[in-house]
Amino acid sequence: MSDWATIGAGVNAAMMKAFGEPVVYQPVQGGFPVGDPVTITAIRHSRERAESGAVASAEEISVNPTDLPDFPQPGDWVTAWGMQFVVGPVRQPDAYGLAQLSLIARQSADDQP
Repeated sequence: MSDWATIGAGVNAAMMKAFGEPVVYQPVQGGFPVGDPVTITAIRHSRERAESGAVASAEEISVNPTDLPDFPQPGDWVTAWGMQFVVGPVRQPDAYGLAQLSLIARQSADDQP
């Protein structure tokens, strides 16, 4: 009998090693950062050619929730590719344990999520 949790963890680790990029994750409550930011590895999702470019105002990433102190929440911040983003919808972990996060660019530090 297969140990699916071990297989899933192995696939997760292989995907992160092959496709992962460092991002800084900052938990936020009430529009203000709480705790220390954490550097984690995320997989940036591909975009359609019409949307492609260095950085878009909307991005999607997959993260391993176990890399964070708490499960990702809408309103948290992610800094990557020279921009800061606000986490939008968060989808539950997939078969490999990765949560998918929709990100929207913050225009300035004064923007409220």
